[in-house]
Amino acid sequence: MDMLFLPAEMRMAPEVLQRQMEVFPKLIEADMEPDGMILSASPYRAAREWFESQELQSCLLRLAVTGACDITEPGNGVMVLGMATSLSTIGFNRGGTHMIAHAAHQVLNHLGCEFHINKNVEKVIIENGTAKGIRLHDGTEIGARKLVVSTLNPNQLIFDLIGREHVEDKLARRVELLENVFGCIMWYSFAVHEKPRYRAEVFNPDINETEWLGLQPDPDPIHIARECRHAKLLQWPPPKDDYCPTVWCNSMVDPSYAPEGKHVLQNEQLGPPASMFSEKQWLEIGEQYTKDLIDLWKDYAPNMTWDNIIGVDTNTPYDHNRMSNLLPNGTMAGVDRPPHQINENRPTPELANHRTPIKNLYATGGCWHVGTNAGSSESYNCYKIIAKDMNLGKPWEEPGNEEPYSLVEKLKTVRKRVQDTVKKD
Repeated sequence: MDMLFLPAEMRMAPEVLQRQMEVFPKLIEADMEPDGMILSASPYRAAREWFESQELQSCLLRLAVTGACDITEPGNGVMVLGMATSLSTIGFNRGGTHMIAHAAHQVLNHLGCEFHINKNVEKVIIENGTAKGIRLHDGTEIGARKLVVSTLNPNQLIFDLIGREHVEDKLARRVELLENVFGCIMWYSFAVHEKPRYRAEVFNPDINETEWLGLQPDPDPIHIARECRHAKLLQWPPPKDDYCPTVWCNSMVDPSYAPEGKHVLQNEQLGPPASMFSEKQWLEIGEQYTKDLIDLWKDYAPNMTWDNIIGVDTNTPYDHNRMSNLLPNGTMAGVDRPPHQINENRPTPELANHRTPIKNLYATGGCWHVGTNAGSSESYNCYKIIAKDMNLGKPWEEPGNEEPYSLVEKLKTVRKRVQDTVKKD
């Protein structure tokens, strides 16, 4: 919890370091000591040392890829331990993730916030080194009484919103060198008449309760490692044996995803960066990948044929660029996650604590810690820095809500509820 819900400078507090030291003997007792070899190793290497089951290795490593991590990257080995502890917390939102955005929008409306739709921000208004508001492309200027917060990527933040003239050379160069070509995914949705009926149901009926299912020809995680290598080498398409998509069918649990009697399926697989191909080529790639995926899928679920498919929404990395903060390559992470671009280095050491070179201008989003998701940690950690700088409310310090213990208890409650539901069924 300290690693997830504390910004970089707060993770160095003595009480945080003490908690980490208290956990260390328990890791040794479990024979999972993150020693020098593990810290230097790749996730692929660490998973094979810590777990005997290739199925479990593949499960954890596929989750790492979903976190936009190259599992062959040295220096990220200990990340496997974090993945293992968080695997049981994977879930989804009723009605889809967009419901969270709608709920947040309603809360802000009730608080009197004003929204400007389909209008791009041209610049942050800067006076004497302090952010005073924003200027929209249509010339509208909106003043800021306290602060401005950006959720664009670091390149847009530094060179578009702020301007190169306000930034030191070292930071500008580091932002220019940020890597952003890994974690570009083929992210499709399928409307179908009936849910997939997997061959594995014969010996494993629980497969229909699997929220997040990896398809690969055998349990060996080498297939996932090769998928990462092909992606880093900008090779597309990879050999069919190294297609390792994940698929899911949330409509089996939440009927609001689809009309009665129908289902919605989705998938995820590493693809090439958007800038690698032209728009015409991407249209061809998107169509061909649909065919390739169905050919693969029906090997596992024979009813996954074109007769079962009502329609397909193809989202390639090129399509992801409709979200401007994913430019230019459409990576879901915004920026990649090698060791020099995670934790206290995400996106750079100078920006990691959500402050920018401009006073009262803060930044957050998927390019910041923890990153690669639409989660709460990035914005929550940003607010902690803002609260510290501006002496605002700190509910995590209130009696009964002290962190990280209150967060740990809430997580235990969620896990118990899931366990009790399974037992009841």
